[in-house]
Amino acid sequence: MRAGISFARALRDPSLLGAPFKAPSFAAWHTLAKVLSGEPLSQSELALFRKCTGRKRAPKDPVRRLILLCGRRGGKSRFLSAHAVWVAALSADWKSLLSAGERGVVLLLGVDKRQAVVLRRYCSGLLEAPLLAGEVVRETDTEIEFRSGAVIEVGTNDARLVRSRTCLGIAGDETCFWRSDGEGSNSDEEVIGAAEPCMATVPGRGYLILSSSPSRPKGLMHRRWREVFGKDGAADLAWVAPSATMNPALPAGLVRQALADDPIRARSEYLAEWRSTDADFVPDDAIQNCTDWRVRERPPVPGVRYFGFADPAGGSGQDAFTLAIAHLERGGDVVLDLLRERKPRFVPAAVVREFAETLKAYRCAEVTADRFGGGFVANAFFACGVRYRPSRRTRSEVYATALPLLLSGRARLLDSPALRAQLAGLERRVMAGGREDISHGPSHGAHDDLANSACGALALAGVRPLFEQFTRPVIVGPTLFKRPPLIDDESGDAPGWREVDVNGSVLGNVPWR
Repeated sequence: MRAGISFARALRDPSLLGAPFKAPSFAAWHTLAKVLSGEPLSQSELALFRKCTGRKRAPKDPVRRLILLCGRRGGKSRFLSAHAVWVAALSADWKSLLSAGERGVVLLLGVDKRQAVVLRRYCSGLLEAPLLAGEVVRETDTEIEFRSGAVIEVGTNDARLVRSRTCLGIAGDETCFWRSDGEGSNSDEEVIGAAEPCMATVPGRGYLILSSSPSRPKGLMHRRWREVFGKDGAADLAWVAPSATMNPALPAGLVRQALADDPIRARSEYLAEWRSTDADFVPDDAIQNCTDWRVRERPPVPGVRYFGFADPAGGSGQDAFTLAIAHLERGGDVVLDLLRERKPRFVPAAVVREFAETLKAYRCAEVTADRFGGGFVANAFFACGVRYRPSRRTRSEVYATALPLLLSGRARLLDSPALRAQLAGLERRVMAGGREDISHGPSHGAHDDLANSACGALALAGVRPLFEQFTRPVIVGPTLFKRPPLIDDESGDAPGWREVDVNGSVLGNVPWR
């Protein structure tokens, strides 16, 4: 077969890729294919192009970088698979363009294994076409090898998958739901950052299509959409379309019912709109405003009272063991001084010893945390000379307490990209009975360990316990301390303290533990 046929032409030819796309409901996808191929558009196609891209002029040259934001059931996974087959089998004679023994790979990346299987099945269905079936040399569960010298590989979004190989094209599905906290090998920025160099030596720098239904306005997809949408001079293209635009056969009643049941979710999933930030814990601009740039850590200062908050973990799972230390300044700002993270795998006892020494350096005789580990962590800290105080607040209450500090700009954060990403990834949800839950979003691999410790330390420092008869505990030696007695006015023998905020408003009476 002659290589070099355009994608738009292959998608129109029933003997190539066109059989599954011959229905009239695929007209919008044929328009997008013409845009990617650099073919001229009719007046109706140009109107659709302007509506979906925000541009006035269609590009005259083929497009090799596409951000595709389409509502659910619009057909984007099928289109993505068709483009991958075209790159591998029809776009070029890769054997003549690659070095001897070099293997050109087209990667189809799903958010998880189940999504990768869907992409693989779409590819297999397309290869049943008469002229394409003979182009296949070998098939496995994850690979399809073609006579052109190219191979389609189907997998999950992992930067290790794209390194050390020549990539002819990369297609990412549901990219808005990839991990976007900047941590780990499968975060969106890490995967695409590793992919671009793998295509650098390919003619035209290969093909990159990232598709998804929109989610929250964060991460790589939102950044790239913001950079290119509506900009005629941009080489890359962003195409945004509701489900009904790309698939007019979708029942309108389904969308209406979804909008009635959950408007915020439905507008994102079917109308291709970025999800409302009303569900976000704190806006990104507030986080940026609270960040002290280029300040990674603040050393302890004599005469300052510090508060430590930890988020323990077992060392063998997915969660990190984190520690944060903060203090309250005279002007009312609450300052984050230290943030430490130990990712698995680790030995919990060793991390406890390390964090205990850090707490002592800041003159923290106790650390507050949740009741993780059934007493093991508490005993381990106690053995190191640090009292482990279980938090009276739930995780959601910790976040809710820290929220006013962040929104008012009174919180001063360290320059930690991971912390900023985790704070931006927190979401509010209303649970049964009206209870509000604040936690990380549903993205695969999302975490909030750093955010929990940081907000916990800020909450402790910003809503501090004040003693009515003594200002603070008396430290005796390196590890022991005496608490000042506070006599209850009614019983005369109930030691405790009164917890107040920085304005002096009483929040509650708390007995000694």
